Amino acid sequence: MDTKIVKKKSKFKLVLIVVISVFAAVTFGWYFLNQKKTYNVKLEDISIDQVTKGTFEDMLMVTAQTQSLNSSMVNVVEGGAVKEIFAEDGQMVQKGQPIARVYNPNTEFNYLNQETGIMQQISQMRNSLLELKNQEFNQDKELLQAQNDYNTALQAFNLQKRLYEAEIGKKTDYDMSLQNLNYQKQRKQIVEKGAKSEKASRDSQFSAINTSIKQMEKSLSILRSNKNNFLIMAPVSGRLSSFNISLGQNLTSGESIGKVDLMDGYKLIAKVDEYYINKLQVGIKGSLESNSKQFEVIISKILPEVKEGQFSIELTFTDAKPENLKIGMTFGVKLKLSADTQSMMIPKGNFYKDTNGKWIFVVKGNKAEKRDITLGRENPLFYEVVSGLKQGEKIITSDYSEIKKYEILDIKK
Repeated sequence: MDTKIVKKKSKFKLVLIVVISVFAAVTFGWYFLNQKKTYNVKLEDISIDQVTKGTFEDMLMVTAQTQSLNSSMVNVVEGGAVKEIFAEDGQMVQKGQPIARVYNPNTEFNYLNQETGIMQQISQMRNSLLELKNQEFNQDKELLQAQNDYNTALQAFNLQKRLYEAEIGKKTDYDMSLQNLNYQKQRKQIVEKGAKSEKASRDSQFSAINTSIKQMEKSLSILRSNKNNFLIMAPVSGRLSSFNISLGQNLTSGESIGKVDLMDGYKLIAKVDEYYINKLQVGIKGSLESNSKQFEVIISKILPEVKEGQFSIELTFTDAKPENLKIGMTFGVKLKLSADTQSMMIPKGNFYKDTNGKWIFVVKGNKAEKRDITLGRENPLFYEVVSGLKQGEKIITSDYSEIKKYEILDIKK
């Protein structure tokens, strides 16, 4: 039987076909993957601006509102329900003037109990003083009696001594008078010694009780003055503002219910985007316009607490200030962040929210191609170009939400 011989040429052709097929697939895949995505846009749907070179003004525009230069908060000392209101928002008030009254029955009852207790203690202490004074009075009577008895015994002794020496009196009478004199002398000494000791003790008690009474009277005075805490009074003289409470409203201790503006000048308060929190500092100057006149201001304080993406700054006028300033007026303030420079610039636009300033579409003819860029400082009108763009080039600055996933745009008229 004959054996069929397979020709090597057929096997080589098969391998060649497989290699060519794989190469074609790889080439096609590489081309497909590297093919840039293209999107058609209408010229009327996009905004095109030009890269320019000129003076870049590094500044920030903020809206500031006038407030009193100095003010004092009106705080509630004792919480309770508003019982009476004596003043209105915007009214001029004097320091210590009552502006409202609150009532808290529980606190009032506690005050009465404490006042009664203190008065009872003071009464007991005064009774103790009266007892000590009675003891002192009795001691003085005893001293007086002892002195009198001694004087009487001395007179009797002297009489009996003269009679005895004149051999008129009896020896027994002389001896009795001498014995009585010695007794009264010793008794007088004992009474005086006891009186001296008791006096030192009484003086110490007098001092301690009087000190305690003074302290209790001071506590009573403080307690009675605390009853005035139900009265909310103006802390300083000035204009009452932000004062909006109602009868029956419950206020808590320490709560701020308004402020008193001292009317000694004005300052400006502005809210600034947190992006600038590290770029602003005290001493930065700015300006505002009022009635076609320019007025200089300066940042005097930065309040770094960020709320809802913003922080606050205070500005004061460096010299002259606008006429007829009133609290609550608003001004546009231009803050100078650094010196002007000659820089490449592009206008601000909605493209930034989609690119974060890292790339942009550059227009050439009827096409636009994505290009990486680097932006620097910004002001209300322009971004400063650091790299990636040349003067005179055209760029798309409108919204990128529909075109951000493409690399090339075909612009149709």
